[in-house]
Amino acid sequence: MIIIFDDTFIDRHKYHDVSYLNENKYANICKVYTIVKTIDLASLVNQMSGCQLFCNHKTLQLFNAEGKALNIEDNSKNRETLINKVTQLNIPRIEFSRGLETNYEAKKIDKDLFYSHLKSLIDYFINNNSIEPKILFWGNSFKEKEKLAFIQKMMIEIRITELQDFNSNFVIKDGLDILYPQLSNDQVIDRWVTKQFNKNEIVQEINNQIQ
Repeated sequence: MIIIFDDTFIDRHKYHDVSYLNENKYANICKVYTIVKTIDLASLVNQMSGCQLFCNHKTLQLFNAEGKALNIEDNSKNRETLINKVTQLNIPRIEFSRGLETNYEAKKIDKDLFYSHLKSLIDYFINNNSIEPKILFWGNSFKEKEKLAFIQKMMIEIRITELQDFNSNFVIKDGLDILYPQLSNDQVIDRWVTKQFNKNEIVQEINNQIQ
């Protein structure tokens, strides 16, 4: 189950086709709550036992029992309480907002990107019976993009690490495992040493390897 708390959800229809969420196969997996009243929070939290991913609008507006928006102070307190409850339940959480800097490690994502990839996330769950949050950040090609992002980190490490220390750098070693699956780290590094490659030549070879 994926649960989304988004007080701005009604505006999604202006930017993305989210009507698919009304279809049974999607509605059974993904629940969207737009008007969240504080009086209902306890009940909603109790329903999260089967939740595998909780997503919320960063500035989620909550409402009182009469349906009126809470003031800034009360809203912040109640929103923080809600997020703490989700954390206590060990439910993975992703925060979204328009203009928010997308960062997978921080589990924060731009709202338009979030809704662009939401259907792909649910389709993946339907087909694989598992949640893969990386799809929200990188789409269906998340594995390839994740690989490229990791290799970019490896490139940085290569530029700041001496060749003789490559074998003790875990980022470089893991990157070599990805790029040269048929060779050991020692074989790759020894070849570079034998050929007296400099950093630029090593980086060029890696660039050629991923093309």
